[in-house]
Amino acid sequence: MLEVREAVRIAMDYIQSLYGDKQLPELRLEEVELSADGQFWEVTLSFVVREPTAYLSLGDAARTREYKVFRINAESGQVQSMKIRRF
Repeated sequence: MLEVREAVRIAMDYIQSLYGDKQLPELRLEEVELSADGQFWEVTLSFVVREPTAYLSLGDAARTREYKVFRINAESGQVQSMKIRRF
């Protein structure tokens, strides 16, 4: 069975591979939880997204934080899913 640190590393590597060369500003770990049946690690990561808005001067952007939840098989380490976490 994967240790929690390994599950977090897998999630971090996975998100960075998906976004390729695009920087993920302020990527951070938010939550980690083992499913009730012990089969999956659920790892929540977040990063900052800068979105231009009409209300800000040129060159500025609104900063929001996006949250992604990764479901990782606790035995194989395979990422089963990535979902958007909304509050």
